[in-house]
Amino acid sequence: MNSNKFDRVFDSLEDFVDTISEVLACPVTLEDANHQLLAYSSHDDETDAARISTIIGRRVPEKLVNRFWKEGVIPALNQSDNPIAINSIMDMGLRNRVAISIRKNQEVLGYIWVIEVDTKLTEEDKKLLRVASAKAKNLLLQLNLQKKRREKNHQEILWQIITGDTYSHEATARLLDKAGIASQKSLAFMLIRFQKMTDTLYRNVMYIVKTTSKVSMLIDTIDDNQLICLISPVTETDNNQADLIHFMETIQRQMSERFQIHHLSIGCGYLYTDYSKLTQSFKEAQKVVQIKSNGLTELQQAFFYHELGVFRHLDVLHSHSKDLVMNPALIQLQLYDQQHATSLYETLDIFLNRDGNMNEVAKELHIHVNTLSYRLKRIQEIAKTELKDPIQRIGLYLDMKLKKHQTER
Repeated sequence: MNSNKFDRVFDSLEDFVDTISEVLACPVTLEDANHQLLAYSSHDDETDAARISTIIGRRVPEKLVNRFWKEGVIPALNQSDNPIAINSIMDMGLRNRVAISIRKNQEVLGYIWVIEVDTKLTEEDKKLLRVASAKAKNLLLQLNLQKKRREKNHQEILWQIITGDTYSHEATARLLDKAGIASQKSLAFMLIRFQKMTDTLYRNVMYIVKTTSKVSMLIDTIDDNQLICLISPVTETDNNQADLIHFMETIQRQMSERFQIHHLSIGCGYLYTDYSKLTQSFKEAQKVVQIKSNGLTELQQAFFYHELGVFRHLDVLHSHSKDLVMNPALIQLQLYDQQHATSLYETLDIFLNRDGNMNEVAKELHIHVNTLSYRLKRIQEIAKTELKDPIQRIGLYLDMKLKKHQTER
């Protein structure tokens, strides 16, 4: 008979979770697919620190989300229609729970979490939880429809900023105010470019973006194979740029670890409180992504324009490459390698990439340092160059990168 309690129209999500709580006699929370808190039931003293933190922060704490991934909780939830038991994690302030995903076909719309207070949920309780999950699907689909309408309006604002239609701080601030974005925030554009954008890929990257706590994603849109985001630090501090770097490193690492997406390029413009410069922030991020998309592994941890170093000028060098003579030292090395089945060109490439660190180069090449010293001596003899001369080293480094850049274009 308890299942009949879900066979009605609910006034709100709070009304819905209160009904689940009443049926199961346990505290209940309802989250969206990105662990943002949508609604929670009332509770007495029989709760835990994890639930309180979630309610206060309006989202599941980032550390707890990461722990759930490491222990396989979230992957299990995402792949099952049945309730999953989660044992207590005392160091995270988490008591025993049962959770179930809310799904439409293979897409996860959200989660219902139930704290087991005095006793564990029975099989009958879990059947009721499945009924609640099915009911929640329709509620969240309606919520998502409303959300998509709002996002469409916000995306139009985003394109007005990108294209420079809003030329002053005041005009841009008024537009952002319509989207509920306060004008005192420092803002920047972040771009993430993929080899091919899909709906699943978009959901996965947005999941990571929205479960990372120090930076807020305010508006986003997709342009071909890249995600464009307007972002802001959650708290204004002197370490905001460091927070952005941590944010982008997290996206890059978790896309690889959780979803096996290894080929993506992330770039960020600088933060501005003068919103007339937001178009400039977009162009800065765009330049970073364009250069990183050339496949230069050296730039994997470069996210801002200044971090590109000499590679900022690679496109300029490439545009004049037809007028440049190929470095004869590199021609001699390649010819020697072909004739003698050696790998001196590769050795020089790694040596320059590692800034001459002998131990690191030897380790990467799996050779002894003495063998490396001999190779470098032969390189200098054959190429008639002096590797201790910084001007020659920089020249060789740039020529090798330009050649690689030309090959990959």
